[in-house]
Amino acid sequence: MQIPPNDEIPEGLDVSCPLMDDMLDMLRVYAPDVLETALPKLKQEGILLDADREYEVGKYTIPEELLEVQLKNQMLNDDGKAEILLQGANFVIADKPPTVVAHHSSWTYTRSDPRRRWKEPTPMLQRVRDETGKRVNLIHRLDRGASGALLFAFAQDNNSENSEKASCSITKALIEAMQSKDATKTYLALCDGDGMWNGADYLNKGWFTFDNPVQDENGKYIEDCRTDFQFIASKTMPLKEGDADEGRKITIVLARPHTGRYHQIRQHLSSGTLGHAILGDSSHGRSRTNRLWKKKYNLMKERVCLHLIRLQVPATDYTDDIDVSSPLPPDLKKMLRNFPDLMEQARPILAKEGIIV
Repeated sequence: MQIPPNDEIPEGLDVSCPLMDDMLDMLRVYAPDVLETALPKLKQEGILLDADREYEVGKYTIPEELLEVQLKNQMLNDDGKAEILLQGANFVIADKPPTVVAHHSSWTYTRSDPRRRWKEPTPMLQRVRDETGKRVNLIHRLDRGASGALLFAFAQDNNSENSEKASCSITKALIEAMQSKDATKTYLALCDGDGMWNGADYLNKGWFTFDNPVQDENGKYIEDCRTDFQFIASKTMPLKEGDADEGRKITIVLARPHTGRYHQIRQHLSSGTLGHAILGDSSHGRSRTNRLWKKKYNLMKERVCLHLIRLQVPATDYTDDIDVSSPLPPDLKKMLRNFPDLMEQARPILAKEGIIV
């Protein structure tokens, strides 16, 4: 409040009342980007943000759902921006964090729904657009709970007279290249199991092809679903008195799908033949095991321990050969620190596959 000098107040008034903690808390939770943008302007206007004395103000209780979102973002160190792994003239590959959707869909709420702002992190499509300053098209997708390398085509070509036609051609060419037999997507999965199942020793089997029908979104079985697997290393924790037998086993598995069916890798690994459900998989895994891993070994909520660690795409008329690796994300590294001997087993085998962890 500013009052110019007058007969009653010869020196005038210039008094600032700092923003109350409850208002700042609301901004930090619901609109942190707005607060960050506003801070320098508020200071420039002489508006106090930090009080120099104690004030009694009402308490603002942050909803439990928002606390979960804040905790998840802290674990991921997610700032809402896209980390670019590789960029060319016509494509870009970004590193997708877990629990971030590739793009919004009907189940992530409508655009006008206020829940979308705080419950769903910014989708990858928007992050990559903001980071590159260009519109992009998705070439493939990753499940919300998964992570890793995600390929986009630029949706515009400023050097072309017909940019829309050119961008469609680039997108089509990259999609066809991704679907060709020369493309390879190598996933790393952390699974519930010790490498043995129904008498089969998968740890000593090397690479093998698994061809088994999977169910689509509507429960219909789809034939011709092939995935190459290699079981890398396993660890079984000792059984302590009073502990359940569940949640003591972990196996690192590499997967290379030949076809792209719904939850193909997840359904194959959890099948009665392989018996190694991916940790965190609430759709095809074991709920009790997942709860134990969250409690004991830092498994993040809504996380499926599946990571696209290496992406290889053959050349097209618009792009050269692509071979890019995505580093293990912080949450998986934190889980694996519990098992240093497991990583010692895995590193030399992974290195032979061109994967450094």
